[in-house]
Amino acid sequence: MDLIQKLGPWAFVDLFIITAIIYRLLLLLRGTRAMQMVLGILLLAGFVFFLSYVYPLTTLKWLMDKFYSSIFIVIVILFQEDIRRVLSRVGKKTVFQSAETISSQQMLDELMRAATALTTKKFGALIVIERDIILTRYVDIGILIDGRITKELLVSIFHPSSPIHDGAVIVQQGRIAAAGCFLPLTRDDSVDPELGTRHRAAIGVSQETDALVLVISEENQAISLVVDGNVSRNLGPRELRKVLRNLLSQKTNKPSNTKKKKKKSSNSNWNQVIERMKIFRSGGSK
Repeated sequence: MDLIQKLGPWAFVDLFIITAIIYRLLLLLRGTRAMQMVLGILLLAGFVFFLSYVYPLTTLKWLMDKFYSSIFIVIVILFQEDIRRVLSRVGKKTVFQSAETISSQQMLDELMRAATALTTKKFGALIVIERDIILTRYVDIGILIDGRITKELLVSIFHPSSPIHDGAVIVQQGRIAAAGCFLPLTRDDSVDPELGTRHRAAIGVSQETDALVLVISEENQAISLVVDGNVSRNLGPRELRKVLRNLLSQKTNKPSNTKKKKKKSSNSNWNQVIERMKIFRSGGSK
């Protein structure tokens, strides 16, 4: 009680404001590469700090003291792009957004209908489905759509006469967030040289994020799914639907004794699909 009386009411107001600011920053950084790097730096710095104070490592302790004094400048330099993106999102409305989302089942239905129509019309397509890692940095450089996923909309976007048909469509929270988005190309030298730009872009974004990437080739109308840099080609609609459903369910399932078994089963299903790929090393069918 004496401590509370000494602190006074303004100390609690101060603590509340600082807590709210930190919580808001964590929400803005959640799911970004910056958040992953910050956690990695904090874990490494905490471990080194522990060693330097438990053991007589004088030089290491001096180095860490210098590092802590300039940590703010280091963070600004390392994450200047992410910080700029986060600050640009602060002023956006988040409470009253018209987020008319659809269920995963409806999204899969529309994606399958669109994939069938695109292959029939011989249109190429690149569709990126967001999972845990936020894809806002790719959405920001594309054409904002914020529309429901429908076969008609996807077919019109990837029509050869469309000015944005060469870019990627990014799906966030069951909605088409943007189209005409540019993705990073993979730098993996082991990639099949016969793969085109769409496949290389799909591999590149899947290596940097946990997104699911659907690729439709306009040359041979083959449907491919790219996850974690792995490409599964010539998938049929039923097989593609099953794999997408399993992978998307992993995002929503929380760890528990029963759901861990389901997640393990879905991982095995995906591993079975990967077994038939082998495009990097053995060259899959075209």
